[in-house]
Amino acid sequence: MDSSYISHFIEDSWWSIFPTVQETERPDKVAASVAEGRIAILVDNSPFALIIPANINMFMVSPEDAYMRWSAGSFIRLIRFGGNFIAILLPALYIALTSFHPEMLPTALALSIASTRENVPFPAFVEAFLMELSLELLREAGARLPGPLNQTIGIVGGLIVGTAAVQANIVSPIMVIVVALTAIAAFAVPTYSFGAAIRQIRFLFMILAAFLGIYGIMLGLLYLIGHLAALKSFGMGYLEPFSPLSLRDLKDVMIRFPLQSMHKRPQSLRPKDVKRLRNKD
Repeated sequence: MDSSYISHFIEDSWWSIFPTVQETERPDKVAASVAEGRIAILVDNSPFALIIPANINMFMVSPEDAYMRWSAGSFIRLIRFGGNFIAILLPALYIALTSFHPEMLPTALALSIASTRENVPFPAFVEAFLMELSLELLREAGARLPGPLNQTIGIVGGLIVGTAAVQANIVSPIMVIVVALTAIAAFAVPTYSFGAAIRQIRFLFMILAAFLGIYGIMLGLLYLIGHLAALKSFGMGYLEPFSPLSLRDLKDVMIRFPLQSMHKRPQSLRPKDVKRLRNKD
């Protein structure tokens, strides 16, 4: 019926929330992946092509990165990777710092947060969960509306709900700022399937922070890194080229080197032909 059905049946770790098969509608993305030595799967009457194997770097890289200068592309990638961590950890850090470790905050900031939460009847964990669930509900409702109303409902609905919640003393203004920054950072992830996994992990980290504070966040990070290190996509490690480390493949990860220096295919793919592109002669 669609190429996504094939991706569910051929992926190595179907129980993981992280996608191990990349879906794309862009021909330039497919062509670039084939030039690297990957495999593209096309299904009749389906607009999505499947690219295998896929690692975490593929889901964080956008095709537009190669269309600009290497310095600008590297700068945007660094912002994107940083936004990924913000989208995962910011609400959990807010819960941990306000509920368990207020001594880690500067005195002026701690007093400012305490004054804004003075009339809020809920603990930080409930407050954060209410706002995050409201944001996900607005996101899902906007996706089901016609195109012209999609973004309008998301922006206007978020402003109205956030303002009304603050005026009713249901949530604090600092919580609205945290949720807004988290939502903006989540939009920086260029792949929808990977962004959906990030949104799910955010709630898990919020639960850990609500029970164990910073220690819960660190335990969650250790488990997350261990899970990603053990994850495979058709024999390739999900964290390659970070683990195992491949210095040559790091040219096209967080820092994108000039295209003239990337004339070989990634070592993580174990290609028989190491040339990425060949001249006509």
